[in-house]
Amino acid sequence: MEDLLKLLISPLVSDIKKIKIEKSQDGRNINFSILIPKDDIAKVIGKNGKMIKSIKNILRIRGVKENSFVNIEVNEV
Repeated sequence: MEDLLKLLISPLVSDIKKIKIEKSQDGRNINFSILIPKDDIAKVIGKNGKMIKSIKNILRIRGVKENSFVNIEVNEV
């Protein structure tokens, strides 16, 4: 699932190596915390949050197939 998240974010950021993805799992709940540089955070969130909502929806669909709940939190580095 982390690979899918990297795949979805990589075209939006200038350097994927600066992005840090932290994963924590508690039973069936999977929480991703994405640390993004200030320059790229607007591109990942998108206008009115549409881009990050789409990314969250895709991961939630994948989570349903894997019988888990996915949550994503975006933070600025």
